[in-house]
Amino acid sequence: MFYFYLAAAATLALFVGAGTLIGTGTSEPKDYSLGGRKSSAAGVTGILLGALVGGASTVGTVQMAYSHGLTAIWFTLGGGVGCLLLGLRFAVPLRNSNVTTVADYLAENYGGKESICGRSISFTATLSSTIGTFISIAAQFLSCIALLKGLFPISSLLASLLAGLSIIGFIAAGGLRSFSTLGGAKIILLYFVLLSCFVMAILSGGSFGYVASRLSFDPWFDPFGRGFIPEIGYLASMIVGVFTTQIYIQSLAAAKDAGTARKGAFASAILMPPMGLLGAWVGLTVRAKGIEMRPDEVLSWFIMDSFPPLLGGIIWGGILITVIGCASGLILGVSTNIVKNLVPVKFMRAHSEKEVMIHRFFIGIIVAAAALAGITGAGSMILEWSYISMGLRGSGTFLPFVVAVIRPGSLSPKWALASSVAGLSGTVIWGLSSLPGDPLFPGLAVSALCVFAGSMLKKKYI
Repeated sequence: MFYFYLAAAATLALFVGAGTLIGTGTSEPKDYSLGGRKSSAAGVTGILLGALVGGASTVGTVQMAYSHGLTAIWFTLGGGVGCLLLGLRFAVPLRNSNVTTVADYLAENYGGKESICGRSISFTATLSSTIGTFISIAAQFLSCIALLKGLFPISSLLASLLAGLSIIGFIAAGGLRSFSTLGGAKIILLYFVLLSCFVMAILSGGSFGYVASRLSFDPWFDPFGRGFIPEIGYLASMIVGVFTTQIYIQSLAAAKDAGTARKGAFASAILMPPMGLLGAWVGLTVRAKGIEMRPDEVLSWFIMDSFPPLLGGIIWGGILITVIGCASGLILGVSTNIVKNLVPVKFMRAHSEKEVMIHRFFIGIIVAAAALAGITGAGSMILEWSYISMGLRGSGTFLPFVVAVIRPGSLSPKWALASSVAGLSGTVIWGLSSLPGDPLFPGLAVSALCVFAGSMLKKKYI
């Protein structure tokens, strides 16, 4: 096992060290949050997929497939559809705008930040995005804890601490500059890891014929195994989440031009869905063999059991890097939201030379809070956290945002604000009331009613 641990530690140290080294000397706010707006299509893809593909797509997908079957594919499929839609209609206008955050884009299109409606919708979007994304960050910590505890006899506290330190090293030094560079390398590494796991699953007896003979179609091979409405809800939550998550939109803003942003979104749409299928097959293979264990530790066990120590260590380290990289991107997005939209403007103007330092301060706070959340939720279903996260950040922001991009000026600020507040409130109230169905749908329904009413009864901006 010595060589396994050595290879895993070396892989992790290589990426964390590279992130710190690449980011050394980053002091300009634009370089920190947008990478200087110089990212290539590969860089955009690296940022977008680097923040979208993480613990949910790897540890969570294997965990879900082991527990429930091919229902595990909805996360990566929904993410791919969301990226496709971004590329088709949204990447160009978003890159051509001069704003950095989703909240700023909404404020600019609905009265400006000097108006009551503009400030209010900006605050609502920032709040829902920040809280929703934080839940997803906590899910990455759940994945890190599962990976580390599946390999080492350590506590959830120590595992969470190690994950937090790695994340800080990965992103705090260079912001989006280091994340963009390493994001592309991370995706290449992840494909190598998932393809290796898939091939090894087949070679170890997990052929389609074998798995199909041991597992029934329902629920293991039915993508709607847990019900049509819940599964469509998962798909919808991913799509709206992609459109309203700060770091995903930030990746487009970081592109060197609009065409590059579009290419990056399309590349992400192609690359993401296959990852879910590869990971799901690993979970199904372990289930078909009748091996009983904690679902969140299946992937770690499979890697240790199936690969030679040196290669297994690289594979395991690659998975951990994927999770750490995803958490880093999401954390950077949240810190950007806070700095740009929640910290008082007067304070930022007075301390403009310290903006990067302020970013790093909030990164530390977010990491500490997410680590604590990960400890309390250790062992739970990782994908469930991610779906809740996506739905929460998109329920109130998605429709006003789409209208602002596709039909600017067609919805008055007050109706846009009503749509945002009603959508978020509807989702939260429905979820807290434990009513049947996915809370996202009632939230989107009331948000859509406000958009429809506002379009029909458009009045003067306030």
